Amino acid sequence: MAGLPGPTDIAEIERAIQLAIAPAFLLTGIFSLVTILANRLARMIDRERAVRAGLAPPLAGELDIIVRRARQVHRAIGACVLAAILLCLLIVMSFAGILLGLDVAWVLAALLAAAMLALMVALLLLLAEIGLAFRHLPLLDDD
Repeated sequence: MAGLPGPTDIAEIERAIQLAIAPAFLLTGIFSLVTILANRLARMIDRERAVRAGLAPPLAGELDIIVRRARQVHRAIGACVLAAILLCLLIVMSFAGILLGLDVAWVLAALLAAAMLALMVALLLLLAEIGLAFRHLPLLDDD
């Protein structure tokens, strides 16, 4: 039974699983954000199609604003996907480090920092898109 894991190995695997739980929960939040972004993009596409088909009257400059907003959302989705990939890599590296006995602490820290930066970029892009949408509201023309 030389190849079977001993108590020390199982404890290390349990530790790796515990360390992977936080990034896994963060992945859930990121996927929720991607859903929100995809829904916003779908609504823009629906509006653009309705305007182009003549089913709805366009607001002044609306198609240009929709294009700008869609680009922001598209970039935000890309930043979210990058953050998710980095977190997945963090989880894999965590297990690899423990199973192979490698010192990967600096790699894990760098991956987490990079994932958080990508998530911050996604949130800033969402904020910029919301700003574009807000400034284009017809209610603001009544001032």
